Amino acid sequence: MISSQRLEQLGADISIAGALLLALTIPASRWGWVLFLCANGFWLAFALRLRYAGLIRQTLVFCATSVLGIMNSFWPGNPVQVWLQATLS
Repeated sequence: MISSQRLEQLGADISIAGALLLALTIPASRWGWVLFLCANGFWLAFALRLRYAGLIRQTLVFCATSVLGIMNSFWPGNPVQVWLQATLS
Protein backbone atom coordinates (compact mmCIF):
# COMPACT_ATOMS: atom_id res chain seq x y z
CA MET A 1 0.00 0.00 0.00
CA ILE A 2 1.27 3.45 -0.89
CA SER A 3 1.66 5.74 2.13
CA SER A 4 -0.33 8.95 2.39
CA GLN A 5 2.91 10.92 2.22
CA ARG A 6 3.88 9.18 -1.04
CA LEU A 7 0.42 9.82 -2.54
CA GLU A 8 0.81 13.49 -1.67
CA GLN A 9 4.31 13.64 -3.18
CA LEU A 10 3.23 11.92 -6.39
CA GLY A 11 0.18 14.16 -6.72
CA ALA A 12 2.28 17.28 -6.26
CA ASP A 13 5.17 16.22 -8.51
CA ILE A 14 2.97 15.07 -11.38
CA SER A 15 0.80 18.21 -11.07
CA ILE A 16 3.92 20.38 -11.31
CA ALA A 17 5.11 18.49 -14.39
CA GLY A 18 1.69 18.91 -16.02
CA ALA A 19 1.60 22.63 -15.28
CA LEU A 20 5.09 23.14 -16.71
CA LEU A 21 4.24 21.17 -19.82
CA LEU A 22 1.07 23.20 -20.44
CA ALA A 23 2.91 26.47 -19.83
CA LEU A 24 5.51 25.68 -22.49
CA THR A 25 2.90 25.92 -25.28
CA ILE A 26 4.68 23.40 -27.47
CA PRO A 27 3.06 20.60 -29.48
CA ALA A 28 3.58 18.17 -26.57
CA SER A 29 1.83 20.57 -24.16
CA ARG A 30 -1.46 18.75 -24.56
CA TRP A 31 0.07 15.88 -22.59
CA GLY A 32 -0.01 18.19 -19.57
CA TRP A 33 -3.73 17.43 -19.30
CA VAL A 34 -2.95 13.71 -19.15
CA LEU A 35 -0.44 14.35 -16.38
CA PHE A 36 -3.04 16.42 -14.51
CA LEU A 37 -5.52 13.54 -14.74
CA CYS A 38 -2.91 11.10 -13.41
CA ALA A 39 -2.03 13.50 -10.59
CA ASN A 40 -5.72 13.85 -9.76
CA GLY A 41 -5.86 10.11 -9.18
CA PHE A 42 -3.14 10.39 -6.54
CA TRP A 43 -4.76 13.46 -4.98
CA LEU A 44 -8.12 11.71 -4.86
CA ALA A 45 -6.62 8.64 -3.17
CA PHE A 46 -4.85 10.93 -0.69
CA ALA A 47 -8.02 12.91 0.07
CA LEU A 48 -10.19 9.81 0.41
CA ARG A 49 -7.74 8.14 2.76
CA LEU A 50 -7.61 11.19 5.03
CA ARG A 51 -11.31 12.06 4.54
CA TYR A 52 -10.64 15.60 3.31
CA ALA A 53 -14.09 16.42 1.94
CA GLY A 54 -13.10 19.76 0.41
CA LEU A 55 -10.11 18.27 -1.38
CA ILE A 56 -12.27 15.38 -2.62
CA ARG A 57 -14.78 17.81 -4.19
CA GLN A 58 -12.03 19.95 -5.69
CA THR A 59 -10.22 16.95 -7.14
CA LEU A 60 -13.40 15.56 -8.70
CA VAL A 61 -13.94 18.90 -10.46
CA PHE A 62 -10.27 18.92 -11.53
CA CYS A 63 -10.73 15.40 -12.93
CA ALA A 64 -13.62 16.69 -15.04
CA THR A 65 -11.62 19.70 -16.28
CA SER A 66 -8.68 17.43 -17.07
CA VAL A 67 -10.90 15.14 -19.14
CA LEU A 68 -12.30 18.20 -20.91
CA GLY A 69 -8.77 19.48 -21.54
CA ILE A 70 -7.77 16.09 -22.95
CA MET A 71 -10.81 16.00 -25.23
CA ASN A 72 -10.25 19.56 -26.46
CA SER A 73 -6.51 19.05 -27.00
CA PHE A 74 -6.59 15.66 -28.68
CA TRP A 75 -9.98 15.90 -30.45
CA PRO A 76 -10.74 19.54 -31.33
CA GLY A 77 -14.35 20.09 -32.30
CA ASN A 78 -15.56 17.13 -30.24
CA PRO A 79 -19.29 17.08 -29.42
CA VAL A 80 -18.75 18.14 -25.80
CA GLN A 81 -16.68 21.17 -26.85
CA VAL A 82 -19.25 22.15 -29.49
CA TRP A 83 -22.12 21.81 -27.00
CA LEU A 84 -20.31 23.81 -24.29
CA GLN A 85 -19.40 26.59 -26.71
CA ALA A 86 -22.98 26.82 -27.96
CA THR A 87 -24.39 26.75 -24.44
CA LEU A 88 -21.98 29.25 -22.88
CA SER A 89 -21.85 31.78 -25.70
